[in-house]
Amino acid sequence: MDQPYSLWADLLSKFHTAPELIQALRLVMVPLTLLGLTWLALRGLTESLALISRRHWRGRLIDGVYQDEQGRWMIYRHGRKPQELDWANPPPELIGRVHVIRGVFRRPDE
Repeated sequence: MDQPYSLWADLLSKFHTAPELIQALRLVMVPLTLLGLTWLALRGLTESLALISRRHWRGRLIDGVYQDEQGRWMIYRHGRKPQELDWANPPPELIGRVHVIRGVFRRPDE
């Protein structure tokens, strides 16, 4: 009398007859797949919670760099009026490790 078909027995039989490299890849593939699915689920959960609990930011802009209507790059510092950025001699707080940070920020509401 024949044994009923078992998917697990078939997979285990194919696993044992496969070359060692394929066996190693199969052993590594399962944990990596589970790790990736867990990462995707947690990322989706954190982004969903961030959207749900998003509060309006009530702080004030202390320092910032923005581009005005004439295309000039302006530096805004707390308590001072905006001044044009001198790219030949930028202020030390805008100098990164290698390059000057060039970003567009919203103009502060005054």
